Amino acid sequence: MVKKATGGSFPPCFDPVPPERDPLGSGPMNATPAVPGLTPAVLAQRTTAVAAMVEGDGIVAGADAEGRPQPLRVDPGPLVIDAQEWAGLERALAQRATLLDAVLADLYGPRELVKRGLIPPQIIVGHPGFFAAASGIPTRGALLTTAADLGKDADGQWRVLADRTQRPLGAGYAMAIRRVIARALAPVHRATPLRRLRGYFDALRSGLLELGSSASEAPRVVMLRAADEDESAFDEMFAATLLGFPVVVSDDVALRDGRLWLTTTGRDEPIDILVRRVDARSADPLDLVAGSGAGIPGLVEATRRGNVTVVNPVGSGVLENPALGAFLPAIARALLDEDLLLPSARTWWCGEETGRRHAAAHLDDIVVAPLASLPGQGRVFTADLTRDERAALWERVESEPWAWSAQEVLPPWQVDLVGAAPGSNRAGLLRTFTLAGASGSTVMPGGLARFAAQEGARRVPALAEAIAKDVWVLDEDAERPDVPQGHRDRDRIEVPAATVGPVPLPPRAAEDLYWFGRYVERAESTARLLLVADDLVEDHLTRPGTIGHAAMTTMLGAIDAVTSVQRYRGRATAADTAAFPSGEDPVGHLRRLVFEAGRRGSVRFSAARANQAASRVRELLSLDAWLVLSRLQRTLIPTQPNEEDLQGVLAAVIEACLALSGMSAEGLVRDASWAFHDAGRRVERAQETVRVLRRTLPAASTPGAALVREATLRARESLLSYRRRRAEGGRGRSPLAVALELLLLDETNPRSVAYQLDRLQDDLRHAPSPDPAAVLRVPTLALAGADAVALALDPEALDVFLADLEAQLRAVSGSVEAACFPHRAPAHSFEERR
Repeated sequence: MVKKATGGSFPPCFDPVPPERDPLGSGPMNATPAVPGLTPAVLAQRTTAVAAMVEGDGIVAGADAEGRPQPLRVDPGPLVIDAQEWAGLERALAQRATLLDAVLADLYGPRELVKRGLIPPQIIVGHPGFFAAASGIPTRGALLTTAADLGKDADGQWRVLADRTQRPLGAGYAMAIRRVIARALAPVHRATPLRRLRGYFDALRSGLLELGSSASEAPRVVMLRAADEDESAFDEMFAATLLGFPVVVSDDVALRDGRLWLTTTGRDEPIDILVRRVDARSADPLDLVAGSGAGIPGLVEATRRGNVTVVNPVGSGVLENPALGAFLPAIARALLDEDLLLPSARTWWCGEETGRRHAAAHLDDIVVAPLASLPGQGRVFTADLTRDERAALWERVESEPWAWSAQEVLPPWQVDLVGAAPGSNRAGLLRTFTLAGASGSTVMPGGLARFAAQEGARRVPALAEAIAKDVWVLDEDAERPDVPQGHRDRDRIEVPAATVGPVPLPPRAAEDLYWFGRYVERAESTARLLLVADDLVEDHLTRPGTIGHAAMTTMLGAIDAVTSVQRYRGRATAADTAAFPSGEDPVGHLRRLVFEAGRRGSVRFSAARANQAASRVRELLSLDAWLVLSRLQRTLIPTQPNEEDLQGVLAAVIEACLALSGMSAEGLVRDASWAFHDAGRRVERAQETVRVLRRTLPAASTPGAALVREATLRARESLLSYRRRRAEGGRGRSPLAVALELLLLDETNPRSVAYQLDRLQDDLRHAPSPDPAAVLRVPTLALAGADAVALALDPEALDVFLADLEAQLRAVSGSVEAACFPHRAPAHSFEERR
């Protein structure tokens, strides 16, 4: 029940909590508790290690100007908060989350706060986060997660700069940074009594499952994200890894009979709880605003019927209104009969004359913010404007005063950063995370701190441009559990053992796993070819007219055909021209096929595509995979042009690809996730093998044929088996016939085409359609009827057979994609993506 407002006019600014009642304590900005062992020398020594760990774990914040993943900048030194200060802040954050939940329920319900004059109606209906279509949908208790951006005022009091209620981001980053710092400062981390972060995610998982309807014995939770990559992708994927819930895009979800269904590679699964990580404006193009295609038509109606719970509710973005901070103290007394423990920074609504006059008189030390924070129209630090720019801004404010608010600028933090002067003044903030479940509130003991990279900056930049810090909350009682009592029995609401089965796999995730497998296999296959070719170039480049030179030329031509690129026509030295009359530079060409990021078919291109595909299914992969993927990316960045040891680089690439394959083989449960990843590898290996054979083995009578044959077998990792069979006499067959049988027909050779088709048939049992036997029947029958001895004796027939087989394998790939990935992303719409 909303208590009657004590006054009828809108307060121009919050009523500050009297100092004697402030529970948060105070202190200077640089009053950081001392932690033994955290000396400047130790932190400086660990800087390089922290950067390497961040890159190794794949912790990225968006992309750089060239579209490459940008590693997050993390300072080794944690931000330390003592137990007493945190205890007060924890209580205040829990109260604020409760208050915001009550405000949300009122705004989409009886709207008593507006009727009684506690909130001006203009700042609600004029805010883009308010959706009338969501009115009447119960929201009380559904504002499960909130975040608050905190700073400190001149007296050292914690103040809220902004509330994050629509899709609070950053908890995944906080946990990822903690994992890095815990390893980088292992002795200090172990010896320091700290509150741990894992309990927050356990409580969040329990809280989400508790939202399931009573009719659902095992509620299905999914996390909806935008199909396009953005700077929040890492946070979303890493959080999903910690929670264990599938990540989906709108194409993975269907609406039938008023319910949401998760489309999978098997049967469709009903969705009970949808964790919304997309902007509400594009969440439902039917009832809300058509946006980026990230929405689900009918989502609001399904929510209204109670068939699905959306977390956080559609419309919760209205609580991020920058003007709301001016009214929360009075609202807290009306709704909770309590003083607000954690006020916002001093805020004025310009729609009220007193607030507007104050803002006009203090343009040197305020931030002016529109209610609608849209691209190109955000918070403005007026001190950074010229006189004319201020006049133009204030003219806009005067024209629509109700649409603007002003907030004081909090002083910069005095923070220690490695490489900067001690106690540098940096704009900064601490983002905290609060969970308000049925079992009580849980505040993550710490959070995500970020600071401006430049000293003296007034604005806290986005995470991609900022320096992040781990946040250590000291614990007076090291034995205290990190999860509140209400959440300690969370295992009781897990899925019953009798209902546990394979994890459903949306087609989008299956597609990414498939292409992850293909690109890793492609990178390894190309690296092996280049390794063999580099050996031939090393031995025979300066020996034109020899058998070895002819073999080298054949292999270089085969590589060009297999990777679908043309040899680079560059300048060669006089010696090279004499040895290689065409004027081509084979050494430079091989290097480009290794290192050129933008060249389709290069090793680096394939490795980058593998990394992109893996990043979209991070929640399905081992955390260790990112160490290997990161090492693979670094290996393929040339540090000394034209001086790298190409053999060493290619060997490292092959080692990384084998490690990724091994992790998948040993780390993925043999369900649909494994099947589609393995199917990608099998399709790619079969196609690559046939392509290589078609361009190297038919010319059995040409000069250097024996060298070419052995180079091909080495590139396909079958040379030792070939030599053993030849040593056994080959049963009277020619060397070419033995090679063909080994690489095409031998079902016991893990590198043969027949072996790939056999494995692929097993993998496709997880496909929704078509029948695997029907898809593979043509190439399987072709191999079954092939005669290696006869093909070896007829080069023309061999070429026709291999060309037909290559076309048949393309058809297999196309059938798999059409049947299993009906919602292909544009990047995956072509068979050959070189």
